Amino acid sequence: MELKNKIENFIYGEALADGIKTSLAIIIPPLVASFFGDLYAGVTISLGAVLAHMTDTPGPFKERRNLMWLSVIMIFIVSYFTKTINSYPIFLGICLTVIVFFSNMLTVWGQRTSALGMVIMMSMVMNMNDLRHELSPLHIALFVTAGAAWYTIFSLAISTFRPYRMAQQNLADTMIHISEYIRIKASMFDKDSNYDDIIKKLIDEHVVINEKQNLVRELVFSNKRLVKDQTPIGRSIVFIFSDLIDIFENITATQYDYEKIREIYGDSKAMRKIYNLMNKLAHELKMIAYHINSNKRPKQPTFDFDVELKKIDDAIKELYAEGKKPIVLTKIYINLKQVVYKIEFIHKFFYDDSFTEKKKNPLDHAEHFEPTVDYSFGKLKDHLNLKSSIFRHAIRASIVMLLAYGVTFIIPMTYHSYWILMTVLVILKPGFSVTKKRNFQRLKGTIAGGLIGVLILLIFPQHVIRFSLMLFFMLMAYTFIRHKYAVGTLYLTAYILISFSFYSQKDSLYIIQERLIDTLVGGFMAFISCYLILPTWEKNNMNEYIQKALIANYEFIYLIFKKLADNEVSTTDYKLARKDVFIAMANINSVFQRVISEPKGKQENANELNKFTIFNQSFVSYSVGLVKILKKNNSVILTSEHIRLMKKTLQLLLQNIRLYGEYETEHLPKTIEFKEKTIIYTEIETEALQNDSELVEDLLEYLYEIAYDFTKVGHVFVKDKTLKE
Repeated sequence: MELKNKIENFIYGEALADGIKTSLAIIIPPLVASFFGDLYAGVTISLGAVLAHMTDTPGPFKERRNLMWLSVIMIFIVSYFTKTINSYPIFLGICLTVIVFFSNMLTVWGQRTSALGMVIMMSMVMNMNDLRHELSPLHIALFVTAGAAWYTIFSLAISTFRPYRMAQQNLADTMIHISEYIRIKASMFDKDSNYDDIIKKLIDEHVVINEKQNLVRELVFSNKRLVKDQTPIGRSIVFIFSDLIDIFENITATQYDYEKIREIYGDSKAMRKIYNLMNKLAHELKMIAYHINSNKRPKQPTFDFDVELKKIDDAIKELYAEGKKPIVLTKIYINLKQVVYKIEFIHKFFYDDSFTEKKKNPLDHAEHFEPTVDYSFGKLKDHLNLKSSIFRHAIRASIVMLLAYGVTFIIPMTYHSYWILMTVLVILKPGFSVTKKRNFQRLKGTIAGGLIGVLILLIFPQHVIRFSLMLFFMLMAYTFIRHKYAVGTLYLTAYILISFSFYSQKDSLYIIQERLIDTLVGGFMAFISCYLILPTWEKNNMNEYIQKALIANYEFIYLIFKKLADNEVSTTDYKLARKDVFIAMANINSVFQRVISEPKGKQENANELNKFTIFNQSFVSYSVGLVKILKKNNSVILTSEHIRLMKKTLQLLLQNIRLYGEYETEHLPKTIEFKEKTIIYTEIETEALQNDSELVEDLLEYLYEIAYDFTKVGHVFVKDKTLKE
């Protein structure tokens, strides 16, 4: 059943849908053109479809539409201009350098404009040949632009016809990754698992989850039609996403000293039951995701979670009967109970059309979560200096592309010389670690795909078989190229080789040899430039990301402390702060991933960054732990010790923020009205929780200790920076 669901998930998933859409848009023009006896015209039109596909990334319909039509215009201008100056190699090289620089600078406005920049550069590079002398520059530009316009109309028509499909697919994808996060975290309760490996996997998964959540947030809250929709499908997408964020919050809140927990309770029945329940929760979320993706109603819960929770409750009571006080296991049990409730809510959305959760409607504050991008010229101007990593990358890319262009006149096999330039464009990224990873993936995919393509051409001389296999490889290439680059490159190389056999006079072995050489040359130039030309190392940006994480932590914990003190806190403010703190945490995790991928000599303070990453995760988790207590009892009566710890924690965080550079901490909120009152205990769920006041004090002490740990690690970063200056 698991395999069946995975296959269905792939079939109904966004990756395959994108692959089918792109493949159809590319293959239809050559088929139609060949019917009229001009295959080359069809291939040229397909080139435009390939270029337009680069800007067709998941996102709000309006942004996609505007960007794609803008790319169509730029494709025409750049294609016509490039074809016109092809006969002037020196002028062409100068123009290439300038266009590459300004196209890379578009990154300052975000990933979407970065994709537009890639389209502009690729439009120029792919037109830097004279394979069709009989056509004028205007004719070729019109053919390419027609292909781009055809793809844009085709893609937008599909989105109009299925307005919620992209949101559904990405919601399901996010849910699958959160289920994987829960499964990994369940390993914490397996005493035989490797603790360090689990932490690394959690960090990696959290980075992916953050990217997925941001995309779904964009798709949901920027889609006016979806926000206003009252149909079951539109309503369910919004509410399920809101519940999914709450589930992730609950799982994130279960941050404790797991090594100590495993040492004390490692062989207990309670640990085994918690481990089993978390795996079952992960499985249940994955099943729901598969059904959302396939646009079906999920079955009723696979497991009786009430029974599973009762088993944990009984196992914890046994520990109490033995004279132990497993309060930490009880807190974990309460969090898991909340996750079960949320999963039950999600199921009710599918089976009860009149069901509404008794909580603030997420649509009421949708406008606060709409992504905003500053497209002002001032933002570009701010990056025109060597301190900007984007500016440094733009200069580096321009120099490398000019050198690669020069190499095309030196290497004897230059029939498709633009492949070298394309390789540089695709591989060269702002960061060393990403460039290194892309380089390896492209080389591996090119070699494997070339071997497969050559074998097919040698074994199958029949055109029908070759064409069928070419269609399959094309489909797989555009299915995987954005998600698994090495696999996508494998299929793309094989597809290109087979397609050349239909209209190129060159031998297939010659073509794969040329492509391999071009890939090696382009990859080497891109890789070595990261060392030699204005290199950008993560250590230079480390302090900025750490400061942003501390600011997000401060603003998040401030709201929680404010609520603890019975001050008014809106749900919208809390959710915005929660979003920011999760994004900041994911950014720190991502920086750490990149740092450890860099050369050993450049991994300065990697150990300290690792400590900060772990401290940061713990701080956020303990903060969310306080929220869970508040949600359970609505308010908590503070003691003088509570107030002292809160004030000291906030003060320490402010000091840490200032430590990493100039920041107007006066702009951070500080006004909390603290009132010391007589302690009143509330009725609780189990005997273990005698009063929430003690639990709050424990969490506040943990938060203060971590804030102090931030200070110790911070002095290492700042000292290292001061010595260099």
